[in-house]
Amino acid sequence: MKPRHTLFRRTALTVAVGLLVFQLASGAAIFFNLMLPLAQRSADDLAALLLLSARTWVELPPTTRPDFQAELRTSHRIELRLVSTPLGDEVAHHPYLNYLRAALRVRLEAESPARVAETADGLFHVDIAMAGRVLRFSFSKDLIAPRLGHALAWSIVAGLLVSLITAWLLARRITAPVARLAQAARQIGAGERPAQLPESGEQELADLARVFNLTAAQLAARRENQSTLLAGVSHDLRSPLGRLKMALGMLAEERASPLIVRMERDVAEMESLIGAQLELARAQEREAMEDRDIDVLLAELLEAAEARSPGQTHLRAEGPPCRARIAPLALRRIVTNLLENALRYAGPGRLQLVRRRYAGGLLIGVRDQGPGIPAAMREAVFRPFFRLDPSRNRATGGSGLGLAIARQLAETQGWKIAVKPRLSGGTSVWLAFPGETLVGQSEACPTCNGDLLGTLRFAQPTPPGRWRGRRSDRRSVGHASLCPTYVSVAASLRRR
Repeated sequence: MKPRHTLFRRTALTVAVGLLVFQLASGAAIFFNLMLPLAQRSADDLAALLLLSARTWVELPPTTRPDFQAELRTSHRIELRLVSTPLGDEVAHHPYLNYLRAALRVRLEAESPARVAETADGLFHVDIAMAGRVLRFSFSKDLIAPRLGHALAWSIVAGLLVSLITAWLLARRITAPVARLAQAARQIGAGERPAQLPESGEQELADLARVFNLTAAQLAARRENQSTLLAGVSHDLRSPLGRLKMALGMLAEERASPLIVRMERDVAEMESLIGAQLELARAQEREAMEDRDIDVLLAELLEAAEARSPGQTHLRAEGPPCRARIAPLALRRIVTNLLENALRYAGPGRLQLVRRRYAGGLLIGVRDQGPGIPAAMREAVFRPFFRLDPSRNRATGGSGLGLAIARQLAETQGWKIAVKPRLSGGTSVWLAFPGETLVGQSEACPTCNGDLLGTLRFAQPTPPGRWRGRRSDRRSVGHASLCPTYVSVAASLRRR
Protein backbone atom coordinates (compact mmCIF):
# COMPACT_ATOMS: atom_id res chain seq x y z
CA MET A 1 0.00 0.00 0.00
CA LYS A 2 1.13 3.53 -0.67
CA PRO A 3 2.03 5.68 2.33
CA ARG A 4 -0.72 7.95 3.51
CA HIS A 5 1.52 11.01 3.72
CA THR A 6 4.21 11.69 1.13
CA LEU A 7 7.23 13.93 1.57
CA PHE A 8 5.88 16.22 -1.15
CA ARG A 9 2.53 16.56 0.63
CA ARG A 10 4.07 17.22 4.03
CA THR A 11 6.59 19.73 2.65
CA ALA A 12 3.98 21.56 0.60
CA LEU A 13 1.54 21.63 3.53
CA THR A 14 4.17 22.92 5.95
CA VAL A 15 5.34 25.66 3.60
CA ALA A 16 1.78 26.60 2.64
CA VAL A 17 0.62 26.84 6.26
CA GLY A 18 3.66 28.94 7.17
CA LEU A 19 3.12 31.31 4.26
CA LEU A 20 -0.61 31.58 4.96
CA VAL A 21 0.02 32.42 8.61
CA PHE A 22 2.52 35.04 7.52
CA GLN A 23 0.06 36.45 4.97
CA LEU A 24 -2.73 36.62 7.55
CA ALA A 25 -0.49 38.27 10.13
CA SER A 26 0.90 40.80 7.66
CA GLY A 27 -2.57 41.42 6.21
CA ALA A 28 -3.98 42.08 9.66
CA ALA A 29 -1.08 44.42 10.45
CA ILE A 30 -1.57 46.33 7.19
CA PHE A 31 -5.33 46.51 7.67
CA PHE A 32 -5.35 47.75 11.25
CA ASN A 33 -2.27 49.97 11.03
CA LEU A 34 -2.56 51.38 7.51
CA MET A 35 -5.81 50.77 5.66
CA LEU A 36 -8.18 51.43 8.55
CA PRO A 37 -6.52 54.71 9.63
CA LEU A 38 -6.48 55.85 5.97
CA ALA A 39 -10.18 55.10 5.60
CA GLN A 40 -11.03 56.96 8.79
CA ARG A 41 -8.88 59.92 7.72
CA SER A 42 -10.54 59.99 4.29
CA ALA A 43 -14.01 59.90 5.88
CA ASP A 44 -13.03 62.72 8.22
CA ASP A 45 -11.80 64.82 5.24
CA LEU A 46 -15.07 64.22 3.36
CA ALA A 47 -17.07 65.18 6.46
CA ALA A 48 -15.06 68.40 6.75
CA LEU A 49 -15.70 69.19 3.07
CA LEU A 50 -19.46 68.61 3.42
CA LEU A 51 -19.72 70.78 6.52
CA LEU A 52 -17.63 73.56 4.99
CA SER A 53 -19.78 73.43 1.83
CA ALA A 54 -22.97 73.58 3.90
CA ARG A 55 -21.78 76.61 5.92
CA THR A 56 -20.58 78.37 2.78
CA TRP A 57 -23.88 77.78 0.99
CA VAL A 58 -25.83 79.20 3.95
CA GLU A 59 -23.64 82.33 4.10
CA LEU A 60 -23.71 83.03 0.34
CA PRO A 61 -26.29 85.34 -1.21
CA PRO A 62 -29.15 83.50 -2.95
CA THR A 63 -27.97 84.74 -6.35
CA THR A 64 -24.55 83.09 -6.09
CA ARG A 65 -25.68 79.79 -4.61
CA PRO A 66 -26.36 78.13 -8.01
CA ASP A 67 -22.82 78.93 -9.12
CA PHE A 68 -21.45 77.43 -5.91
CA GLN A 69 -23.54 74.27 -6.43
CA ALA A 70 -22.24 73.98 -10.00
CA GLU A 71 -18.64 74.40 -8.83
CA LEU A 72 -19.17 71.72 -6.15
CA ARG A 73 -20.63 69.38 -8.78
CA THR A 74 -17.77 69.98 -11.22
CA SER A 75 -14.84 69.93 -8.82
CA HIS A 76 -15.95 67.30 -6.30
CA ARG A 77 -18.80 65.40 -8.08
CA ILE A 78 -21.16 66.21 -5.21
CA GLU A 79 -24.75 67.34 -5.81
CA LEU A 80 -26.08 69.94 -3.35
CA ARG A 81 -29.76 70.83 -3.11
CA LEU A 82 -32.27 72.05 -0.59
CA VAL A 83 -34.89 69.52 0.60
CA SER A 84 -37.82 69.73 2.92
CA THR A 85 -37.85 66.23 4.40
CA PRO A 86 -34.70 64.39 5.46
CA LEU A 87 -34.15 60.73 4.58
CA GLY A 88 -33.75 57.90 6.98
CA ASP A 89 -30.38 57.08 8.51
CA GLU A 90 -29.78 53.53 7.23
CA VAL A 91 -26.68 52.29 5.45
CA ALA A 92 -26.00 48.55 5.15
CA HIS A 93 -22.64 46.93 4.47
CA HIS A 94 -20.74 50.18 3.86
CA PRO A 95 -18.06 50.58 6.54
CA TYR A 96 -16.77 53.78 4.95
CA LEU A 97 -20.13 55.52 5.34
CA ASN A 98 -20.23 54.43 8.96
CA TYR A 99 -16.90 56.19 9.44
CA LEU A 100 -18.39 59.22 7.62
CA ARG A 101 -21.41 59.26 9.93
CA ALA A 102 -19.16 59.07 13.00
CA ALA A 103 -16.98 61.93 11.71
CA LEU A 104 -20.06 64.11 11.05
CA ARG A 105 -21.41 63.50 14.53
CA VAL A 106 -18.15 64.63 16.03
CA ARG A 107 -18.14 67.87 14.01
CA LEU A 108 -21.87 68.72 14.29
CA GLU A 109 -23.82 69.75 17.29
CA ALA A 110 -25.85 67.09 19.07
CA GLU A 111 -29.17 68.78 18.23
CA SER A 112 -28.51 68.80 14.47
CA PRO A 113 -27.25 65.28 13.58
CA ALA A 114 -26.40 64.31 10.03
CA ARG A 115 -28.30 61.53 8.28
CA VAL A 116 -26.58 59.13 5.87
CA ALA A 117 -28.66 56.93 3.57
CA GLU A 118 -28.56 54.98 0.31
CA THR A 119 -31.28 55.04 -2.33
CA ALA A 120 -32.27 52.50 -4.94
CA ASP A 121 -30.42 54.35 -7.70
CA GLY A 122 -27.09 53.48 -6.03
CA LEU A 123 -26.37 57.01 -4.73
CA PHE A 124 -25.36 57.94 -1.22
CA HIS A 125 -27.04 60.91 0.46
CA VAL A 126 -25.98 62.98 3.45
CA ASP A 127 -28.61 65.31 4.96
CA ILE A 128 -27.25 68.12 7.14
CA ALA A 129 -29.61 70.43 9.04
CA MET A 130 -28.22 73.98 9.23
CA ALA A 131 -29.82 77.39 9.77
CA GLY A 132 -33.30 75.89 9.74
CA ARG A 133 -32.75 74.23 6.38
CA VAL A 134 -31.95 70.65 5.32
CA LEU A 135 -29.14 70.45 2.80
CA ARG A 136 -28.73 67.20 0.91
CA PHE A 137 -25.34 66.16 -0.49
CA SER A 138 -25.53 63.31 -3.02
CA PHE A 139 -22.59 61.43 -4.50
CA SER A 140 -21.97 58.06 -6.14
CA LYS A 141 -19.97 55.10 -4.85
CA ASP A 142 -17.10 56.01 -7.15
CA LEU A 143 -16.32 58.97 -4.95
CA ILE A 144 -15.37 56.63 -2.11
CA ALA A 145 -11.67 55.99 -2.74
CA PRO A 146 -10.85 53.46 0.00
CA ARG A 147 -12.76 50.19 -0.52
CA LEU A 148 -11.75 48.12 2.48
CA GLY A 149 -13.75 45.01 1.57
CA HIS A 150 -12.37 44.81 -1.94
CA ALA A 151 -8.84 45.48 -0.78
CA LEU A 152 -9.06 42.82 1.93
CA ALA A 153 -10.55 40.25 -0.48
CA TRP A 154 -7.88 40.90 -3.10
CA SER A 155 -5.18 40.65 -0.45
CA ILE A 156 -6.49 37.30 0.82
CA VAL A 157 -6.89 35.79 -2.66
CA ALA A 158 -3.49 36.99 -3.83
CA GLY A 159 -1.83 35.77 -0.64
CA LEU A 160 -3.51 32.36 -0.94
CA LEU A 161 -2.45 31.91 -4.57
CA VAL A 162 1.10 33.04 -3.93
CA SER A 163 1.36 30.77 -0.88
CA LEU A 164 0.07 27.70 -2.71
CA ILE A 165 2.24 28.25 -5.79
CA THR A 166 5.33 28.92 -3.69
CA ALA A 167 4.66 25.86 -1.52
CA TRP A 168 4.22 23.67 -4.60
CA LEU A 169 7.43 24.94 -6.20
CA LEU A 170 9.48 24.53 -3.03
CA ALA A 171 8.09 21.07 -2.30
CA ARG A 172 8.69 20.02 -5.89
CA ARG A 173 12.26 21.28 -5.76
CA ILE A 174 12.91 19.31 -2.57
CA THR A 175 11.11 16.06 -3.44
CA ALA A 176 12.05 15.71 -7.12
CA PRO A 177 15.67 14.65 -6.34
CA VAL A 178 14.38 12.28 -3.65
CA ALA A 179 11.95 10.73 -6.14
CA ARG A 180 14.75 10.24 -8.67
CA LEU A 181 16.86 8.68 -5.94
CA ALA A 182 14.06 6.27 -4.99
CA GLN A 183 13.53 5.26 -8.63
CA ALA A 184 17.25 4.63 -9.08
CA ALA A 185 17.31 2.57 -5.87
CA ARG A 186 14.42 0.45 -7.19
CA GLN A 187 16.34 -0.15 -10.40
CA ILE A 188 19.36 -1.32 -8.42
CA GLY A 189 17.12 -3.64 -6.42
CA ALA A 190 15.76 -5.08 -9.67
CA GLY A 191 19.28 -5.87 -10.88
CA GLU A 192 19.56 -2.96 -13.29
CA ARG A 193 22.16 -0.21 -13.45
CA PRO A 194 20.41 3.19 -13.32
CA ALA A 195 21.58 6.28 -15.13
CA GLN A 196 23.72 8.65 -13.12
CA LEU A 197 21.80 11.16 -11.03
CA PRO A 198 22.53 14.84 -11.76
CA GLU A 199 25.06 16.13 -9.24
CA SER A 200 23.79 19.70 -9.34
CA GLY A 201 21.57 21.95 -7.26
CA GLU A 202 21.81 22.47 -3.54
CA GLN A 203 24.96 21.23 -1.84
CA GLU A 204 23.25 18.62 0.34
CA LEU A 205 21.28 17.10 -2.56
CA ALA A 206 24.32 17.24 -4.85
CA ASP A 207 26.41 15.43 -2.21
CA LEU A 208 23.66 12.81 -1.81
CA ALA A 209 23.52 12.25 -5.59
CA ARG A 210 27.30 12.02 -5.78
CA VAL A 211 27.48 9.43 -2.99
CA PHE A 212 24.61 7.46 -4.54
CA ASN A 213 26.27 7.43 -7.98
CA LEU A 214 29.53 6.23 -6.42
CA THR A 215 27.73 3.51 -4.45
CA ALA A 216 25.80 2.38 -7.54
CA ALA A 217 28.99 2.16 -9.55
CA GLN A 218 30.69 0.17 -6.77
CA LEU A 219 27.74 -2.23 -6.54
CA ALA A 220 27.72 -2.71 -10.30
CA ALA A 221 31.46 -3.39 -10.27
CA ARG A 222 31.11 -5.88 -7.41
CA ARG A 223 28.24 -7.64 -9.19
CA GLU A 224 30.28 -7.87 -12.37
CA ASN A 225 33.31 -9.11 -10.44
CA GLN A 226 31.13 -11.66 -8.68
CA SER A 227 29.80 -12.99 -11.97
CA THR A 228 33.31 -13.14 -13.41
CA LEU A 229 34.61 -14.87 -10.29
CA LEU A 230 31.81 -17.45 -10.29
CA ALA A 231 32.33 -18.12 -13.97
CA GLY A 232 36.04 -18.61 -13.34
CA VAL A 233 35.37 -20.82 -10.32
CA SER A 234 32.95 -22.86 -12.40
CA HIS A 235 35.52 -23.41 -15.12
CA ASP A 236 38.46 -23.97 -12.78
CA LEU A 237 36.59 -26.35 -10.48
CA ARG A 238 34.60 -28.32 -13.02
CA SER A 239 37.67 -29.20 -15.07
CA PRO A 240 39.48 -31.02 -12.21
CA LEU A 241 36.16 -32.42 -11.01
CA GLY A 242 35.61 -33.82 -14.47
CA ARG A 243 39.06 -35.42 -14.46
CA LEU A 244 38.43 -36.76 -10.96
CA LYS A 245 35.08 -38.18 -12.04
CA MET A 246 36.70 -39.85 -15.05
CA ALA A 247 39.44 -41.32 -12.86
CA LEU A 248 36.88 -42.66 -10.41
CA GLY A 249 34.97 -44.25 -13.26
CA MET A 250 38.12 -45.98 -14.49
CA LEU A 251 38.87 -47.20 -10.97
CA ALA A 252 35.32 -48.50 -10.60
CA GLU A 253 35.75 -50.56 -13.78
CA GLU A 254 38.92 -52.15 -12.43
CA ARG A 255 37.74 -52.67 -8.87
CA ALA A 256 34.34 -52.15 -7.24
CA SER A 257 34.52 -50.43 -3.87
CA PRO A 258 32.00 -48.68 -1.58
CA LEU A 259 34.59 -45.93 -1.10
CA ILE A 260 34.64 -45.21 -4.82
CA VAL A 261 30.84 -45.06 -4.88
CA ARG A 262 30.83 -42.53 -2.03
CA MET A 263 33.50 -40.46 -3.79
CA GLU A 264 31.48 -40.43 -7.01
CA ARG A 265 28.44 -39.29 -5.02
CA ASP A 266 30.46 -36.50 -3.38
CA VAL A 267 31.76 -35.33 -6.77
CA ALA A 268 28.18 -35.23 -8.12
CA GLU A 269 27.05 -33.21 -5.10
CA MET A 270 29.91 -30.74 -5.61
CA GLU A 271 28.94 -30.31 -9.25
CA SER A 272 25.30 -29.76 -8.24
CA LEU A 273 26.28 -27.19 -5.59
CA ILE A 274 28.50 -25.28 -8.02
CA GLY A 275 25.69 -25.23 -10.57
CA ALA A 276 23.19 -23.93 -7.97
CA GLN A 277 25.57 -21.14 -6.93
CA LEU A 278 26.07 -20.09 -10.55
CA GLU A 279 22.32 -20.13 -11.08
CA LEU A 280 21.80 -17.91 -8.01
CA ALA A 281 24.30 -15.40 -9.42
CA ARG A 282 22.65 -15.43 -12.86
CA ALA A 283 19.24 -14.88 -11.23
CA GLN A 284 20.16 -11.20 -10.72
CA GLU A 285 20.03 -10.56 -14.47
CA ARG A 286 16.66 -9.39 -15.85
CA GLU A 287 15.20 -11.45 -18.67
CA ALA A 288 13.31 -10.08 -21.67
CA MET A 289 9.52 -10.34 -21.46
CA GLU A 290 7.55 -12.49 -23.91
CA ASP A 291 3.86 -13.00 -24.60
CA ARG A 292 3.12 -16.57 -23.44
CA ASP A 293 0.15 -18.82 -22.74
CA ILE A 294 0.51 -19.46 -19.01
CA ASP A 295 -1.64 -22.62 -18.99
CA VAL A 296 0.45 -24.27 -21.73
CA LEU A 297 3.69 -23.42 -19.94
CA LEU A 298 2.42 -24.79 -16.61
CA ALA A 299 1.19 -27.97 -18.30
CA GLU A 300 4.70 -28.57 -19.65
CA LEU A 301 6.21 -28.10 -16.21
CA LEU A 302 3.60 -30.40 -14.66
CA GLU A 303 4.37 -33.09 -17.23
CA ALA A 304 8.06 -32.97 -16.29
CA ALA A 305 7.18 -33.23 -12.58
CA GLU A 306 4.86 -36.16 -13.29
CA ALA A 307 7.71 -37.96 -15.02
CA ARG A 308 9.74 -37.80 -11.81
CA SER A 309 6.86 -38.56 -9.39
CA PRO A 310 3.92 -40.10 -11.23
CA GLY A 311 0.43 -39.45 -9.84
CA GLN A 312 1.44 -36.80 -7.29
CA THR A 313 0.86 -33.52 -9.11
CA HIS A 314 -2.30 -31.89 -10.46
CA LEU A 315 -2.87 -28.66 -12.39
CA ARG A 316 -5.79 -26.48 -11.33
CA ALA A 317 -6.39 -23.49 -13.62
CA GLU A 318 -9.29 -21.26 -12.57
CA GLY A 319 -10.80 -18.36 -14.46
CA PRO A 320 -10.59 -17.62 -18.18
CA PRO A 321 -7.57 -18.70 -20.28
CA CYS A 322 -4.57 -16.61 -19.37
CA ARG A 323 -1.91 -14.99 -21.54
CA ALA A 324 0.71 -12.73 -20.00
CA ARG A 325 3.96 -10.98 -20.78
CA ILE A 326 6.46 -12.82 -18.60
CA ALA A 327 10.06 -13.97 -18.51
CA PRO A 328 9.53 -17.61 -19.55
CA LEU A 329 12.89 -19.03 -18.43
CA ALA A 330 12.63 -17.36 -15.02
CA LEU A 331 9.07 -18.60 -14.54
CA ARG A 332 10.06 -22.12 -15.56
CA ARG A 333 12.92 -22.17 -13.09
CA ILE A 334 10.84 -20.76 -10.23
CA VAL A 335 7.96 -23.20 -10.66
CA THR A 336 10.37 -26.11 -11.15
CA ASN A 337 12.17 -25.22 -7.92
CA LEU A 338 8.87 -24.95 -6.04
CA LEU A 339 7.66 -28.32 -7.36
CA GLU A 340 10.96 -30.03 -6.57
CA ASN A 341 11.00 -28.49 -3.11
CA ALA A 342 7.44 -29.68 -2.41
CA LEU A 343 8.12 -33.20 -3.75
CA ARG A 344 11.26 -33.46 -1.63
CA TYR A 345 9.93 -32.17 1.72
CA ALA A 346 6.13 -32.55 1.71
CA GLY A 347 6.16 -36.34 1.82
CA PRO A 348 3.40 -38.50 0.32
CA GLY A 349 0.27 -36.75 -0.88
CA ARG A 350 -1.01 -34.92 -3.92
CA LEU A 351 0.43 -31.59 -4.95
CA GLN A 352 -1.59 -28.86 -6.64
CA LEU A 353 -0.17 -26.46 -9.18
CA VAL A 354 -2.73 -23.63 -9.10
CA ARG A 355 -3.24 -20.79 -11.57
CA ARG A 356 -5.72 -18.05 -10.74
CA ARG A 357 -6.38 -14.92 -12.76
CA TYR A 358 -7.83 -11.78 -11.21
CA ALA A 359 -8.48 -8.21 -12.26
CA GLY A 360 -5.47 -7.19 -10.18
CA GLY A 361 -3.01 -9.70 -11.64
CA LEU A 362 -2.09 -13.36 -11.73
CA LEU A 363 -1.36 -15.93 -9.02
CA ILE A 364 0.55 -19.19 -9.46
CA GLY A 365 0.84 -21.43 -6.42
CA VAL A 366 2.22 -24.81 -5.39
CA ARG A 367 0.19 -26.38 -2.58
CA ASP A 368 1.19 -29.48 -0.64
CA GLN A 369 -0.13 -31.51 2.28
CA GLY A 370 3.14 -31.85 4.17
CA PRO A 371 4.05 -30.94 7.74
CA GLY A 372 4.16 -27.23 6.92
CA ILE A 373 6.68 -24.53 7.78
CA PRO A 374 6.71 -22.81 11.19
CA ALA A 375 5.61 -19.18 11.08
CA ALA A 376 8.97 -17.93 12.37
CA MET A 377 10.78 -19.60 9.45
CA ARG A 378 8.55 -18.64 6.49
CA GLU A 379 10.87 -15.80 5.54
CA ALA A 380 14.08 -17.53 6.56
CA VAL A 381 13.54 -20.35 4.03
CA PHE A 382 14.29 -17.85 1.24
CA ARG A 383 17.79 -17.19 2.55
CA PRO A 384 20.66 -18.91 0.71
CA PHE A 385 21.79 -22.22 2.26
CA PHE A 386 19.02 -22.13 4.88
CA ARG A 387 17.46 -25.49 5.65
CA LEU A 388 14.81 -26.52 8.13
CA ASP A 389 16.91 -29.54 9.04
CA PRO A 390 19.62 -28.19 11.40
CA SER A 391 21.78 -31.27 10.90
CA ARG A 392 22.61 -30.22 7.32
CA ASN A 393 22.31 -33.88 6.27
CA ARG A 394 22.30 -34.12 2.48
CA ALA A 395 20.13 -37.20 2.68
CA THR A 396 17.25 -35.12 4.08
CA GLY A 397 17.41 -32.22 1.67
CA GLY A 398 19.20 -30.32 -1.06
CA SER A 399 21.69 -27.49 -1.00
CA GLY A 400 19.32 -24.92 0.50
CA LEU A 401 19.42 -22.73 -2.61
CA GLY A 402 16.16 -23.66 -4.36
CA LEU A 403 13.87 -21.10 -2.70
CA ALA A 404 16.66 -18.48 -2.62
CA ILE A 405 17.01 -18.80 -6.39
CA ALA A 406 13.22 -18.62 -6.79
CA ARG A 407 12.96 -15.39 -4.79
CA GLN A 408 15.95 -13.78 -6.51
CA LEU A 409 14.48 -14.58 -9.93
CA ALA A 410 11.06 -13.26 -8.88
CA GLU A 411 12.36 -10.01 -7.43
CA THR A 412 14.57 -9.39 -10.45
CA GLN A 413 11.53 -9.67 -12.75
CA GLY A 414 9.32 -7.53 -10.47
CA TRP A 415 7.24 -10.41 -9.10
CA LYS A 416 6.47 -11.37 -5.50
CA ILE A 417 6.76 -14.76 -3.80
CA ALA A 418 5.46 -15.70 -0.36
CA VAL A 419 4.87 -18.78 1.82
CA LYS A 420 1.43 -19.21 3.37
CA PRO A 421 0.07 -21.99 5.62
CA ARG A 422 -2.99 -24.06 4.70
CA LEU A 423 -5.89 -24.42 7.09
CA SER A 424 -5.99 -28.20 6.66
CA GLY A 425 -2.21 -28.54 7.03
CA GLY A 426 0.59 -28.13 4.58
CA THR A 427 2.13 -25.19 2.80
CA SER A 428 1.23 -22.97 -0.15
CA VAL A 429 3.93 -21.03 -1.99
CA TRP A 430 2.38 -18.28 -4.11
CA LEU A 431 3.96 -16.34 -6.95
CA ALA A 432 2.17 -13.05 -7.71
CA PHE A 433 2.40 -11.06 -10.95
CA PRO A 434 1.23 -7.44 -11.28
CA GLY A 435 -1.83 -6.66 -13.38
CA GLU A 436 0.12 -5.00 -16.20
CA THR A 437 1.65 -8.36 -17.16
CA LEU A 438 -1.76 -9.73 -18.21
CA VAL A 439 -2.80 -9.55 -21.85
CA GLY A 440 -6.40 -8.28 -22.14
CA GLN A 441 -6.94 -7.80 -18.41
CA SER A 442 -10.26 -6.59 -17.03
CA GLU A 443 -10.90 -3.50 -14.96
CA ALA A 444 -9.61 -3.61 -11.39
CA CYS A 445 -11.69 -3.06 -8.28
CA PRO A 446 -12.10 0.74 -7.80
CA THR A 447 -11.72 0.48 -4.02
CA CYS A 448 -8.51 -1.52 -3.67
CA ASN A 449 -7.36 -0.93 -7.27
CA GLY A 450 -6.75 -4.64 -7.68
CA ASP A 451 -3.79 -4.64 -5.29
CA LEU A 452 -3.04 -8.34 -5.74
CA LEU A 453 0.50 -8.11 -4.40
CA GLY A 454 -0.69 -6.33 -1.27
CA THR A 455 -3.56 -8.81 -0.85
CA LEU A 456 -1.14 -11.75 -1.06
CA ARG A 457 1.07 -10.07 1.53
CA PHE A 458 -1.50 -9.65 4.32
CA ALA A 459 -4.35 -12.09 3.63
CA GLN A 460 -4.27 -15.06 6.00
CA PRO A 461 -6.00 -18.47 5.85
CA THR A 462 -8.74 -17.87 8.41
CA PRO A 463 -12.20 -19.39 8.58
CA PRO A 464 -14.92 -17.72 6.46
CA GLY A 465 -16.31 -14.50 7.89
CA ARG A 466 -13.07 -13.51 9.62
CA TRP A 467 -10.33 -11.38 8.10
CA ARG A 468 -6.86 -11.08 9.47
CA GLY A 469 -3.92 -8.86 8.68
CA ARG A 470 -1.96 -5.93 10.00
CA ARG A 471 -4.15 -3.10 11.20
CA SER A 472 -2.76 -0.71 8.57
CA ASP A 473 -3.55 -3.21 5.75
CA ARG A 474 -6.91 -4.54 6.90
CA ARG A 475 -9.91 -4.08 4.63
CA SER A 476 -13.34 -3.49 6.04
CA VAL A 477 -15.68 -6.47 6.19
CA GLY A 478 -18.07 -4.61 3.87
CA HIS A 479 -15.44 -4.17 1.20
CA ALA A 480 -14.09 -7.69 1.73
CA SER A 481 -17.52 -9.09 0.90
CA LEU A 482 -17.66 -7.12 -2.36
CA CYS A 483 -14.09 -7.05 -3.69
CA PRO A 484 -13.54 -10.09 -5.99
CA THR A 485 -9.76 -9.84 -5.74
CA TYR A 486 -9.70 -9.96 -1.95
CA VAL A 487 -12.40 -12.60 -1.56
CA SER A 488 -10.87 -14.91 -4.17
CA VAL A 489 -7.30 -14.64 -2.93
CA ALA A 490 -8.31 -15.06 0.71
CA ALA A 491 -10.45 -18.04 -0.23
CA SER A 492 -7.52 -19.56 -2.12
CA LEU A 493 -5.29 -19.27 0.93
CA ARG A 494 -7.75 -20.92 3.31
CA ARG A 495 -9.14 -23.56 0.94
CA ARG A 496 -8.69 -27.09 2.16
